[in-house]
Amino acid sequence: MPDEVIDPAPASPPPVAAEPPPRPVWNTVAPSAPWCPDDWRAHLDAVAPGLFTSASAASAHEATGGRMAADGWSLVLGSRRGRLHAHRGEHREDAGHLVHFATGWCTAVANGAGSATYSRIGSALATFTFTHEVREALQHGRAPVEALDEAMQHAAVAVDARQREFAARTGMALRDLRTTLLVATLHAGRLAFMQVGDGAMVVRHRGGALSHPFAAATGDFSGEVAHFLPDDGALAVLLASLTTADVGETDVVLLATDGVEDPWYPFTRHAAALIDTLRAGVRDDSALPASLVPSWRESVLEAADPVHALTEWLAFEKRGENDDRTLCVAHVR
Repeated sequence: MPDEVIDPAPASPPPVAAEPPPRPVWNTVAPSAPWCPDDWRAHLDAVAPGLFTSASAASAHEATGGRMAADGWSLVLGSRRGRLHAHRGEHREDAGHLVHFATGWCTAVANGAGSATYSRIGSALATFTFTHEVREALQHGRAPVEALDEAMQHAAVAVDARQREFAARTGMALRDLRTTLLVATLHAGRLAFMQVGDGAMVVRHRGGALSHPFAAATGDFSGEVAHFLPDDGALAVLLASLTTADVGETDVVLLATDGVEDPWYPFTRHAAALIDTLRAGVRDDSALPASLVPSWRESVLEAADPVHALTEWLAFEKRGENDDRTLCVAHVR
């Protein structure tokens, strides 16, 4: 009897390479809730006349901003809703505002706390009130240079008072309005800065040297903020932060909320490259942070429409960074 022939076992098919995980799909959903509840509008108009109209209109857009020229300077401000808020159909919590007067300008940016229900109102109220109070205190530029410190202090007190009044009128808790605040003012050849909470400021001097007015007021852990307006004690921190200097050879002042600061961490190392990309665009040798993907490669400051260019620039991508982003750049023309 012939030996039984056993067919060899079929060869195993080659392993199939695992498919890479799909990229997350980010939706853009318009907020369903009003920016400010209808029955609170009169209270907001009472503490900050004109804020509701401008802020609620801006909130209808994914990105908004403004520009102006004053005393030999150009300023451009952009604020963009973060992808996470857009995906969830939530309002942007960042805010920014700028004003000018005869001998200078004032600009402010703020990041409403994510845990605060109405931080979008708190941040808008802070930036709107501070800039307008500074302008009024300096009498549209006619005040002497010595009035700058007092104007900054007056505006800081006004922000805290207006937020507290609005909370009292509506019956909300102060913590529902929590926000950071970063401010820069130029008046009669002097610069003044204030900050409470996180975010970053940088000052560039002709020749390229950079200075940072102060470090962010963070807590013991990354991302933890020690003070928010209008919490008790935050006004004292804001007042104590006041720093002034002669404008001298300063040619750029930049204010950024943490939605910009965090992707460019450490900011002190990357601030020069950030300013360079805003002025000259992204080049092959630009020293960008690792894994950051630019969305606008041309010059922002030299663009035909700098506001549009800046809001597009703010759409850069970096893994894990999906927060609202607000940036103001003031530069000598």
